[in-house]
Amino acid sequence: METRASKMNPEPKLWMVAERAVRLPNALIAAETLRDRFPGGVELVHDQSNAWHDFNWGRYASYFDRVYTFPRLKTCRGVFDLPRLYRQTLDRKCAIAALPINPETDCLLCIAGVLGLSLVAASAHSKPRKVLTISTASYERLTRIPDRKHFRFSTASWLQNRFIEPLAGLERTVQMKPRRDSSGDGARLVRLEKDPREIFDRILVSSISGRELPSGDERFVAARYPSMAEVPVFSRAREDGAPRRVLFFGSPFLLVRNLAPEAYVAHLNRCLDYIRRFHPDRELIYRPHPFETDEAQRLELRGFRVEGDRQPAEIYFLENFHAIEAVYSVSSTVSRRGLTMGLNAYSFWRCFPFPDRAAQFFARLMGDVPAEFEIRDFDRAPVSYQAKRQAGADTRTFSDALIFAFDSLTTRVAARR
Repeated sequence: METRASKMNPEPKLWMVAERAVRLPNALIAAETLRDRFPGGVELVHDQSNAWHDFNWGRYASYFDRVYTFPRLKTCRGVFDLPRLYRQTLDRKCAIAALPINPETDCLLCIAGVLGLSLVAASAHSKPRKVLTISTASYERLTRIPDRKHFRFSTASWLQNRFIEPLAGLERTVQMKPRRDSSGDGARLVRLEKDPREIFDRILVSSISGRELPSGDERFVAARYPSMAEVPVFSRAREDGAPRRVLFFGSPFLLVRNLAPEAYVAHLNRCLDYIRRFHPDRELIYRPHPFETDEAQRLELRGFRVEGDRQPAEIYFLENFHAIEAVYSVSSTVSRRGLTMGLNAYSFWRCFPFPDRAAQFFARLMGDVPAEFEIRDFDRAPVSYQAKRQAGADTRTFSDALIFAFDSLTTRVAARR
């Protein structure tokens, strides 16, 4: 029974905004890590999209005390579409403002982004303590000052920045497109107009090393990327006796031609041979890229089962983490995502004769990865590195960084009082 005392001193709640379904693993880790600090409950806020229903969502919904969904906004297509955008923007903000968030006791956690639904929630609830989790690369994009020589506002985005967002009471965004863009209209650069430190009390910045920070500001907290290994219920090894899975994620090499298709196929078949050789008696799976057409038909996929469900890699890794032995690709960021989520993941791009420009791009794309991540020799077996990597780390895990961020935030607020 709810008493008068409980109404006067409500238990603190954690409100998490994880707009996209691919952010669910991060949200689950946060929920399991912080639940003891928020006896009032852990609430999840996300958008309405089919992606939340394309997997066993009901299994994970039980990890949250309550789930709230809000419709997504359609992109503005021109000046005459602005009234519709304003009405929908204001309606969504009012609906989110109606969430029973107690500004004195509750906290707001925005998972892996501050635009979209997170921006609305932060604008509608300015008083509660707020924490943002974001990658170093995303934070750089979020704060990058656009070069006006190369980027410009479209009429609709200028009106959105000058009128719609201020009238709706939202933090303003800068949405620009290249001045010379033969591919069509639409924003190509999106960032906050305000420094995120003016909105959030703590910003947890994730990187592979766990050491990268934008500056020495005390509001920043460094962490390694969230790994499913931090949540034993999802990462426990399978015990059903079934063979473990080895995944290869394909590339649309007929669309993106860094090499002639014939050369790409020849090297890719060597990659598939490598997997067959060093992963005997495993369940081999080929997962095509969403933009592939008939690439798989040109490959020697003997021993591989093709899975064409197009499920996002983050959700696939979450649902099958316990059964996955290794993840491979040529140059896809899926391999990097597998690495950050705690899987032994590998990339073959060093074994391909890519031109210098493409090779430099892949090196930047993968970033500061462990040496074992990159396969450079088809005659050398892959090295399982995750256990050693986790044991030897001297930086904060995502879970530890969350605990530090919220505990330091609570201490700081108590000191002010």
